[in-house]
Amino acid sequence: MKKSLLLILSAFLLIAILAGCSSNNGGKLDKFTVVYLPQESDEQAQELNKDFEDKLSEKLGVPVESIKANSYNAAIEAMKNGKADYAMFGPFSYIVAVDRAKVEPVAEITIPSMANGPASVIFVPKDSPIQTVADLKGKTFGFVDPVSTTGHLLPKYTIVNELGISVDELDSFFKDVQFAGGHDKAIIGAARGQYDAAASSPMVINMMEEKGVIEKGSLRVIAESESLPGTAIGIRGDLPDDVKTKVKEFLLSYDNAEYFSMLGMTGAKFVEANDSNYDHLRQIAKDLKLSSDELLQ
Repeated sequence: MKKSLLLILSAFLLIAILAGCSSNNGGKLDKFTVVYLPQESDEQAQELNKDFEDKLSEKLGVPVESIKANSYNAAIEAMKNGKADYAMFGPFSYIVAVDRAKVEPVAEITIPSMANGPASVIFVPKDSPIQTVADLKGKTFGFVDPVSTTGHLLPKYTIVNELGISVDELDSFFKDVQFAGGHDKAIIGAARGQYDAAASSPMVINMMEEKGVIEKGSLRVIAESESLPGTAIGIRGDLPDDVKTKVKEFLLSYDNAEYFSMLGMTGAKFVEANDSNYDHLRQIAKDLKLSSDELLQ
């Protein structure tokens, strides 16, 4: 009963926060709101995000504020309802945001050195007897979030392809499937034995090892996905064109190596966005029978 009450109160708190974050007043932009998605963060990350917001505020000539969403769903709904203006999306959450919230791409983040590397990995504790995807039958598995590219869409696609089974057959393949709620939670869950296996971005695993959140080498990769287009930067589609232009100009000229390293994207940069880069992921989502209506219920 106490747990249920806490969940209800948390939901009302998030709604109250988002309800107070409208960026428009009678059609005039009086502030610009960035919504951050679930991820592992620390004091340095907060400082770098604040510096980013301050510089963006100077470019736009209005205050830039930020809110944190407890899920990709909440972030997308915030943009749909006009309570947030900008978010950094994984490719899959981006295409859902375009579909559900009329988000437009304003830039992408690319990492040249990782352009051809796996975007997602499936991993187990280092001493696990599990060696292959087939060995996951009857095991517990931790995905990140229903709308996560590297924590749900790609690893599920990888599993289906490696096993040669249908999406419907996958439902009975695992003993139990859970959504951890964040890349860091999925990684820690596998490291601590909460899940027999989990999936995430390899960049986040490396970042957490470097920060000492998990022991280096405590996880072992058993499968890798294909590479992906860059991380999409989405902006609310109904914002004034001059605001979109200023945000785009700011991003394409933004050069802060520490900021990208904090994101686990060493060597990354903002580049021009291209929505067609995500068409392959749209097809994968269709193949996996993952629609935005189902994911954001």
